[in-house]
Amino acid sequence: MSTIRYRILPHSERPSFSLPELFGDLAVADICDALGRNAALPSAIKPLGAARLLGTAYTVNLPAGENLLLYYAVDNALPGDVLAVACDAYEDRAVCGEIMAALARKRGLAGFVVDGAVRDADALRAMDFPVYARAVSPNGPYKDGCGEINAPIAMGNAVIRPGDILVGDGDGLVAISRDEAEAVAERARALRDEGLRKLAAIGKTGKLNFNWLYEKLAASSCAILD
Repeated sequence: MSTIRYRILPHSERPSFSLPELFGDLAVADICDALGRNAALPSAIKPLGAARLLGTAYTVNLPAGENLLLYYAVDNALPGDVLAVACDAYEDRAVCGEIMAALARKRGLAGFVVDGAVRDADALRAMDFPVYARAVSPNGPYKDGCGEINAPIAMGNAVIRPGDILVGDGDGLVAISRDEAEAVAERARALRDEGLRKLAAIGKTGKLNFNWLYEKLAASSCAILD
């Protein structure tokens, strides 16, 4: 009996272009707050070069140090897709580098998010194409293991599903389900606007209203000693 080593599932219906664009002017921090302050992807996954990332997830699940299915993903993902690549968080063997990123950029993909290692770091930093990765390693990948495409993947405590909206900036990354995208964007925009009002108040008066702070301290029986 043959053993299935690779599994390529049909991509779920992609969200309309307008859904990702809801987050085009929003910071990842505000989106995470709108999602309950516990939604970010692992902080160890950091940008090399261009940080702003926005697109829909095309998921790839790889064994540590293997990348055969990543070639399939680059060749079959659509413009606007972000390759979200789970690699067991393995840091000592890269799964992609400059060549694959250059091809993805030329094909209109929106970026790479790799919970593992990449290489050609200097070239990736100079490229106008967002690549997030956990680590950098010059060791090249093998092409012998199994893998899966278009299935839910885990990065730390976060689950990324095909078609989720991925947003990245200098603070990190967050994934948003398309089913809750409109509500999350609305909450995040309200938080953004509140922050802008606070910054304006600081610029104008040098102060913020901290009544809530002292009310909370009083309710907690906090003693403030003179």
